[in-house]
Amino acid sequence: MNHSSKRVLINDLTPKELLVNVYISQGFFIVIAAVIAWFFHVPFPWNNEISLTSTGFLLGGITGLLFPFLSIILKKRIPDHYLDDGGINDKIFSSLSYPHIFILTLIIAFAEEWLFRGVLQSLLGLMITSLMFSLLHVRYIKKPLLLGIVTLLSFWLGLIYEWTESIWIPFLAHFLIDFISGCWIAKEHRRAKEDNEKGE
Repeated sequence: MNHSSKRVLINDLTPKELLVNVYISQGFFIVIAAVIAWFFHVPFPWNNEISLTSTGFLLGGITGLLFPFLSIILKKRIPDHYLDDGGINDKIFSSLSYPHIFILTLIIAFAEEWLFRGVLQSLLGLMITSLMFSLLHVRYIKKPLLLGIVTLLSFWLGLIYEWTESIWIPFLAHFLIDFISGCWIAKEHRRAKEDNEKGE
């Protein structure tokens, strides 16, 4: 499927339909994580007894704030087509309220961190898991900059997990990245809509 046909497919979906697909995919990730963890006897990472340190939380918080900030800077300084993900993120987040964005990104961070860091990284190691996480974002394959960013992020989250030995730290970073990015998209959409209404 080429880029233009993907764009048509996305345009054919309503924001609600796209959102339902996101929830279904995250539920699928949770089921896969649970099944693999049970089959290979991988401990549930969310109730580990590793003490959480202020340094760990600081690392997760800085990561969660830095990546969205850099993403916004890039969007303002380079041509749009370098960061064009096919319009999926815009279509999902632009129609959501901030509380809904909070809930959605919380679920995404939980599902993906449990599957990739908590389960797959424990079985396959950092490098393979990072590559698998990158391939999950298949729509970035023909976007080298986006693919590089998501690969770097995945590798970094995996390193944080190994350093802190706690799933909560990469979870915090992942949640903040998605939540801040989603809120920024929603805010820009509302601002553009208000500007258009004023111009009429």
